[in-house]
Amino acid sequence: MVAGLPSKWAMVILTMALVACGEAPPPNAPSEHAQTVQALKDTPVMSMALQEVVDTYVLGGKRTDLQREAMTAKLVGSVVVWRFKVYDIAKEDGRYRVMSELMDGTEPGAFGKFTVVAFVTPNDEQDIQTLLKLTTGSEITVRGKVDGITLRTAIVLSPAGLIH
Repeated sequence: MVAGLPSKWAMVILTMALVACGEAPPPNAPSEHAQTVQALKDTPVMSMALQEVVDTYVLGGKRTDLQREAMTAKLVGSVVVWRFKVYDIAKEDGRYRVMSELMDGTEPGAFGKFTVVAFVTPNDEQDIQTLLKLTTGSEITVRGKVDGITLRTAIVLSPAGLIH
C-alpha cells in the first residue's frame, strides 16, 4: 500500500501543475458577453411592438398556436428594442438579469401574464450605475437578441444592452 502512495501524490501534483498552466484570458480583454453586445449594435432591429408579442402569447388570448409558431419563428434570433417597467434585477456571471413587471394582454378574456427577461451586459461604469439605481417600476430601454419564449409566459433577450 505504501508503494502506491508516492505515485498517487505524483498524479495529484501533475494534475495541479497542468491546471495551473492552462490558458487564461489576457488581462483587460473584453468579455465574450461584451463583444456580443457590441455586435448587436450593428445588427438591424426588428420593428415589433412589445404589446403585440404579449397579446400573442398571453394565456386566454385570441391567438392560435399557428399564429404563435409564426411569431416565434419571426422573433427568435432577431434583435429588438423594447421599453418596459422593471420588476427585479439580479447579477449573474458578470451580467444582470433584468425582469420586467408582469404585463397583461389587451384582449378581453386574456387572464395570463407575460414578462421580459433580459440578460444585460453593461458596456461601461455608466451602465452599471444605471442598473444599480433602478427600482421596481422604473422604466428601462434595452436592445437585445431574442433567445426564446418560455411556456408562453416569458421572452428571453440574451445578450442585451442598455439604451440611454
